Amino acid sequence: MTRIVADIGGTNARFAIAHPHQGGYRLEAIHVVNCAKFGDFYSAMGQWLEGLDQAAPKDACVAVAGPVEKTPEGGRVTMTNLGWDIRAEELCARFSLDRALVVNDFAALALSLPRLPQEDKWALRDVPAQKGGPMVVLGPGTGLGVAALVSDGGRYSVVPGEGGHANLSAGSERELELLRILAREQMPVYNEYVLSGGGLVNLYRAVCALHGRSAEALTPPDVSGRGLDGSDPLCRETLIDFLNFLGSAAGDAALYYVARGGVFLGGGVLPRIESLLPESQFEQRFITKGCLGEWLQGVRVEVLKAGYPALIGAAAFLES
Repeated sequence: MTRIVADIGGTNARFAIAHPHQGGYRLEAIHVVNCAKFGDFYSAMGQWLEGLDQAAPKDACVAVAGPVEKTPEGGRVTMTNLGWDIRAEELCARFSLDRALVVNDFAALALSLPRLPQEDKWALRDVPAQKGGPMVVLGPGTGLGVAALVSDGGRYSVVPGEGGHANLSAGSERELELLRILAREQMPVYNEYVLSGGGLVNLYRAVCALHGRSAEALTPPDVSGRGLDGSDPLCRETLIDFLNFLGSAAGDAALYYVARGGVFLGGGVLPRIESLLPESQFEQRFITKGCLGEWLQGVRVEVLKAGYPALIGAAAFLES
């Protein structure tokens, strides 16, 4: 059965038609829009539907950045970083749908994991994953998403999380100094205050302060661009610090969920800077967890390639 799927982040909204295909899903009519161009979600979805050259399916699942409240009608959410209010019953009423679900975007991303082919990811820590073991996905984008996937007799269940608002931890003396600087602006310093697109800028200002330098008014693409091309040493340091903090957060997530099925890294920020992972201390931060460091040596870590995995997961939510 074909279905409407959507992935709504704080910056972009992605829409598609999902068709069952070889145990997974094939996406068609993919459309990406800037959320800032629309006053609400329904306007964005309505514009996409009007442009379709095929009949729209009658089932839909919308994956949204934010804590989703389950309801008998199919869920509702007010987006953390955008303020859009999205309700399953409103989707059905406005677009004449038979069924609609509203789910967390990283819950959808988690549900996509068993359905993604190997070419859609690459191994950062290439150790065997435990078949049927819990999996966890996290990724910095507009915010920091976290969710887990557990298997019971081959049937997968998602455990949504809001780990982006857990407190950020330090793994070195340098990071302690950076946290002290960041705490002047935000106390406590939570994960996505650093591990997100906007967090790159917060971290850049802290790195500048650490060196006694004034920060320029940079955007997240400025920080990543200058850091990658080597034109600004402070931006380069910022990207390395970012990846180090991400390593600590990924190790924490592995421990929270006993993720012997693997840790998966997604989000919109990492694909732009993943080339610096070998230069960072991500690996050391991931496994340096006291007496459980040896256990973490056996946890596989994979990086999701750019694409639309959350749309695949949204389609999977409609299988039951």
